[in-house]
Order: sequence, then structure tokens, then C-alpha cells
Amino acid sequence: MVAEADWKRRAMLAGGALAVAGWVKGVPYLASLGQPDFAFEDIPDLPPFRRLQGASASTPGAAIFAGLDSGEPQTDVDEELERFVKENPCAAFFGEEPSNTVPVAMFSDFACPICRVMDDRLTDLEASDPDTFHIVRHQLPLLGVASAVASRAVLAADLQGQYREMHARLIRTPAVTDERFIAAIAESLDLDAGRLLEDMQSDAIDRRLNLTAVIADVFGFIGTPAFAVGRTVFMGSIQTGSLRKLIADEKANPCLMA
Repeated sequence: MVAEADWKRRAMLAGGALAVAGWVKGVPYLASLGQPDFAFEDIPDLPPFRRLQGASASTPGAAIFAGLDSGEPQTDVDEELERFVKENPCAAFFGEEPSNTVPVAMFSDFACPICRVMDDRLTDLEASDPDTFHIVRHQLPLLGVASAVASRAVLAADLQGQYREMHARLIRTPAVTDERFIAAIAESLDLDAGRLLEDMQSDAIDRRLNLTAVIADVFGFIGTPAFAVGRTVFMGSIQTGSLRKLIADEKANPCLMA
């Protein structure tokens, strides 16, 4: 079993620059989305993506990704990730598997209350409108070590096929940082607890968290929740009806791969 202090230290790395703490107060509700029409602006150098206009939906250029609390610049690996995101934004957001449904990427933090609301909203919409879109969840832990630890735990559970089950458990206890408690949850879900704890500090989890952090940096996601619905990006909370309309508008988006 790995030392608890070691994976907590690694969790802080995945959290990125904690000084850019979390979902910003007053993160836009985007009430304008209740209107029948949307207004968009293209994002320079990042085709085919566009930003939903109104209420400062996101802030370009925010530096979310940083080195381990030393202020050091990004490594060559991080620069390579940045090139990948800019050259392959659809694959960065949604993966490279072909799909015939609209992809919806959600960036969330376990300590973000609006994220829980939007996760429920998306899940309910997925149940009511099956086969129209699929959700790709990104963990963007900005609110401290506990958020980073929970993010690592769900990604490690995903390697054993139980992302949603672990997510449902940890969302009720978002402040957990205790290795024994995480192991107990894993065992209650019939997961291999020892493997999960090892996977939490693995290179595979590092890569997933690093990629998400770089995407957020490139697209200016300074807080959570943040979304890419097809080619449309925005931050904040929107009503189910507006989300459904936005998904419908993206049925012919260029990120769909036949």
C-alpha cells in the first residue's frame, strides 16, 4: 500500500495552481440561454470551436496549469500536450472513438456545488433523451487537495469500470482525503482496493488530469462547471431546456465522427 503522504503530494500536482481557486464567485448563470436563439463567437486559432456569447461565459488566457507549487514553467511534456490540444481539440475534449451522438464534455470539481446540480441535470437529460448525446466527464480539481484526491479516486475506479459508482459515493463526501476511507469505499463497491490506491498515483491518472488541465488552460476555463457541447464552449449553469436546444443545434457539428 502506497504511503498516504506520497499520493497526497501527487494530488496537489493534479490540482494545478490552487491560487486560481475554483469556480469564481458569481460564475455566470447564463440566463440568456433561456431565449430561443443563441449568439456565438469563434475562438481564434481553435476551429471548429466557438464560445457562447453573453455574461462573460469564460475568460480566455487564464493560467490554470502550473508546476508543483514551485512556480516553474511547464515541462516539455506539458508543451506537447498543449500542441495536441490546439491541433486536435475535438479529440482532446471527447476522445478519438467515433460517435454518432453529440458529445458533451463537462469539467467539474468535487467541491463545486453548481457542478453537482449540472451533473444531475445532464444525467436526467441523458435518461429522458437517450441516444441523442453522450457525456464525457473531465475532472478539473481546483479547490484543494481533497478535490484532487477525489478526482484521482474516480479516475482510478474508471480503470476498473466503476467511475459512476465511485463518483456517486464521493460526491456525498467531497472533503475526503483519507486513504483508508477511500479503500473502504472501493471494497464496498467490490473493487480491488489495493490496485485502486496504486492507480491513483499512476502515470495514467497523471496524464488524464494533465490533459484536462491543459484543455482548461487553452480554452480559458478558470472555474467549474465548464462545458463543450459539440463545438460550443461555455462556463456556468444553464437550464435543462436550453441545454437540450444547444445539443439539438450541435447535431451537425464538425466534431461528430461517422
